Formats: sequence, C-alpha cells, structure tokens
Amino acid sequence: MPKSSAPATPIASPSPSPSPSVDPAEARARDAALLANATSLAQIIDAQARVARDELAALDEQVAQVSKDLDEVNADIATVQTRSAERGTIHERLARDAFRLAALSASPVPAAISQAQRDALDDLRSLETGLAAAQAKLTDRAAVLSQLTESVGAKHAHLARLRDRARVLAAAAAGSDSEARAAQVAVLQALAQDAAAAQTSLAQLVASAMVQDGVATTAWSLPLRGPLTQAFGPTVLALEPARLYRGAYYDHFHDAIDIAAPLGSPVVAAADGQVTFVGHLPDGAMIVLIAHAGGFVSEYAHLDDAFVLPPVRAGQPVKAGQVVGFVGLTGITTGPHLHFALIRNGEAVDPLTLIGS
Repeated sequence: MPKSSAPATPIASPSPSPSPSVDPAEARARDAALLANATSLAQIIDAQARVARDELAALDEQVAQVSKDLDEVNADIATVQTRSAERGTIHERLARDAFRLAALSASPVPAAISQAQRDALDDLRSLETGLAAAQAKLTDRAAVLSQLTESVGAKHAHLARLRDRARVLAAAAAGSDSEARAAQVAVLQALAQDAAAAQTSLAQLVASAMVQDGVATTAWSLPLRGPLTQAFGPTVLALEPARLYRGAYYDHFHDAIDIAAPLGSPVVAAADGQVTFVGHLPDGAMIVLIAHAGGFVSEYAHLDDAFVLPPVRAGQPVKAGQVVGFVGLTGITTGPHLHFALIRNGEAVDPLTLIGS
C-alpha cells in the first residue's frame, strides 16, 4: 500500500515515453526519485505511469529474449530428433540389442557386446540425455514466458487506468478550484476502489491457499530489514480500504506492515511453507503468497515484476529465509517498499505480534 497521502492541488506534468537506450538501473533510480519527490496527486499518478512504462519496456525485452530462447530450444529438439531418426535399421537394432544386454546386466555397459553396440548405446544415451535437457529447458522457458505474459497484461491494464486518471486531473486543473478538487476526490475514490478490488481478490486467493494440517510455527522472521513506514491497523490514509476487524468497523485499515528498502532488495520467506500464488492483484501489485501450517498465509506485495522475475513459482515448497522476490514499485505505491501481511484462517494478524519489533 502507499506510504503517504498527496497534497490537494494536482499539477499536470508531461509523460514522455522512456528512451529505449536508457539503462535499466538509471530508469529505476529515476522512477523512484520521481515518486519520492511527487508533491501532488497528479505528479504521483504521472510518476506511477512512468514506472509502468519503464517496467513494460523491460518486460517487452524479456519476452523477446525468452521467445528467442524458445525458438532455439525447439530447433535443438528438432535437430536431436532428426539425428535419432537418421540412425537407420542396423543402428537401431544394435542399440536395442545393447539395451537388452544392459537390462540383464548389473553393469551400466555389459562387457559382452561388440564395439559397434557400445558405440550405438553411447550415442543413443547421449541423444536421450540431450533431448531430456532440451525438453527441461523448454518447460522452464515456457513457464517464464507465461509469467512475463501475465505481467505484460497486468501492466497494460494498470497503465491504462493511470492514463485515464491523469487525463481527468489535467482537464480539471484548467478549470476552477472546485473542479480540480472534485477531480482529485474522484481519482482518490477510484484508487480506493482498486485497493478494495485487490483485497477481494486477495481474500479469494488466501481462502484457496489455507492449509489447516500441521502445527503452526512460532519461528517467524521478518522477510526484509528496513524502516517500518506504515504499521498494522486503523489509518487516516484514504487509499486504504474499509475493514471490519475483530467486530469493529474502520473506514480505512492497513492489514499489513510496510517496510521500506532499496529497489531490488531481496525478500525472503518469513517461515517454511509452500508457494500458492505468484502474480498480480487487480491494482497491479505483484505478489507472492505462501501457505503455512496451521491456517497461516503470508503475503509479499509490490514485488518487482520486470527487472527481476520472482525466483519462485506456485506449488513450490520454500524454507524460511529463502528468497521469494525483490522489492519493486508495482501497484499503488509512492516508493519502493514491501507490503507484508500475515493472515490466519482468513483474519489479518499484525506480523509484529508474532515476530517482535
């Protein structure tokens, strides 16, 4: 979630497309500085749009590279398959005989075979090993491409929303003060609706992730070291959605803790568990969800999705302290930080009550 609210007067600013020659590290530093120095809602929206465009450019480059990798792997597989098909009847018979002898012997390569059979066996094993390696790489590259494609789609949707809101603020800025204030309220309401939609989506993901089996761990640790920029609980920040918490209704409630850190800082699992989701919420935030024994689910949000892909995938077991992502600028945020939440049986828990300060 955002670290701070914005002043009331929007100021429209130009939004040139990033130069393709800009170094990714320079683009990240520039984007972070723009967000940190934004002094109006319009400037925050503009800075977030620049972030999304730079991320999209990085994603497009990665998609192109992974697509090229896939083409090369497919070509390698086709070559291996062609070589295998070219062996001919005699070669295949020798190989079959050699494998039959190998199956009857405790030795990897039985001694009672001819040199031709040995060569056929070695050649076929080499081909099979190469084919298995190529197919494993194909599976990996296809999974990476799927993740990149999901990120690109989420980025386009997020950028479209930001552009619409920038136009609303820019048009109202040319009118009266009341029109400008009304436009700002409308944009803030739209951002709050995005946050509420993200919470609804998150609740559904958490419900499907919960595992009641096992004994709940007490060995929790912080997934990231840094200043606490927003605590768990009721808040005056208008972008936080309303929540009913322990029988009390709050207009704005922050159901996690925010920890500031430099872009690209590694984020680690707070406890042993299994990754259940890696992807985006409706507000554009990249998240990783981990299910833990005893009905706990941990959430790691605003992760980088363009410059550093998450190192984990859904269904993967993880250990406490294992890297699961990197600090980014995805979603509704005014600076690089980790939004870290703990949920038990569908109810948000203040992480610091389990981890300590």
